[in-house]
Amino acid sequence: MEYPKLPSLFAEDEFSAMGLRKYPIRRKINSNMYSDFDGTLLRELEHIDSTVTVLSTFNNGGLEMLYKNQYRAAPATGENSFIVNIGKLVDDLIDNKVPSVRHRVAEVDFDRYSITYFLGPQFDADISKSMTGKLTDAGQKYTIFGEWIKDYLGAIELFYY
Repeated sequence: MEYPKLPSLFAEDEFSAMGLRKYPIRRKINSNMYSDFDGTLLRELEHIDSTVTVLSTFNNGGLEMLYKNQYRAAPATGENSFIVNIGKLVDDLIDNKVPSVRHRVAEVDFDRYSITYFLGPQFDADISKSMTGKLTDAGQKYTIFGEWIKDYLGAIELFYY
């Protein structure tokens, strides 16, 4: 798989962000936090990332990934390892050659930490067509990443706040 133009979309990545995530022990269970898929109690809802995510779980369990219609524990990352998730937008840009993975964080009985780095294309990156010229899902409505992320972040804000 060779896409020499792909790195140029990420040359000036204004929307990349890194953060420490803490999932404290829950004192009260919210009945809305059970998975619609299989009834598992969740800390982070089931979702597919948008661009590229690099994360470390500090050997903490809880992260699960959907594979062959079943959620499975993701490998816990330690001192020198990371998990890299390809999101739906990047999957479309590379003609679905590397699949985006639906994942979630299941409830655990300890304070769980992870570090995430979200790598996004530059604001003016053309996301309307894949590396081979096919119209992407995002391209049906948007031309550049900046247009897309504006709506995407607005949807997240409505969801979380």
